[in-house]
Amino acid sequence: MTKGPRPKVLNRPKRKTSGGYARGEETRLRIITAALDVFGALGFEEASTRVIADRAGVNLAALHYYFAGKDGVYRACADHIAAYGEQMIGPFVAQIETALANPRLTRRQLRALLRDILDGFADRLVSPHDPPSWVSFVLREQMNPTAAYAVLHERVSGRLIGAVAGLVGRLTDRPAGAEETILRTLAMLGPLIVFRRARGAALQALGWPDFAGDRLASIKAVQWDQALGALGLRPDPPGVAPRSGRR
Repeated sequence: MTKGPRPKVLNRPKRKTSGGYARGEETRLRIITAALDVFGALGFEEASTRVIADRAGVNLAALHYYFAGKDGVYRACADHIAAYGEQMIGPFVAQIETALANPRLTRRQLRALLRDILDGFADRLVSPHDPPSWVSFVLREQMNPTAAYAVLHERVSGRLIGAVAGLVGRLTDRPAGAEETILRTLAMLGPLIVFRRARGAALQALGWPDFAGDRLASIKAVQWDQALGALGLRPDPPGVAPRSGRR
């Protein structure tokens, strides 16, 4: 008896196991990490998906499977940095929003909160600093914004500036969204951004090995003096360092 041709079996998608999902996420993260290195060093235009795939140890098909091309992996890099940024700023934003929801807070309490917030930002200088590839990626976006910058701004920098501007507005009796309020907020936050983003240059200029201990205390003191000047507030009386009570 002659056997006829076997009927074609349709390819059905395999059910993902937890192990397969974990491996997929690991591969995806490996591609993002490699892409951040490549984009940080070369920029979007000069980077190629082949170089990214080679750096990640995957083939081009895998990169296109996860991200559908260079635009997709670039957006994923922005999302990755934004997710980390959200974790970093989340407690600060929540603290400010909770305080501003209380109309009974005195000006002295608001001022003490601002100092605590700025001190908290300064404490980030002694935490593990951002990978150089992340810094390069963000700096490139700040100099020549693309659609990816909207992601970073909406999820991180815009949220933080908006929250701090709300606090500044309460302290200066101006609307949070007023141009002058935003300008004063940026002038106040600018120095700490320089210490964070230009870490190596700042340490070299100061001749410091790091930002720890008394060196960090000096940064906090100068930052507070500059913040008062930027907001047009009176300096603290000698020997007075108001605190909101946060630890």
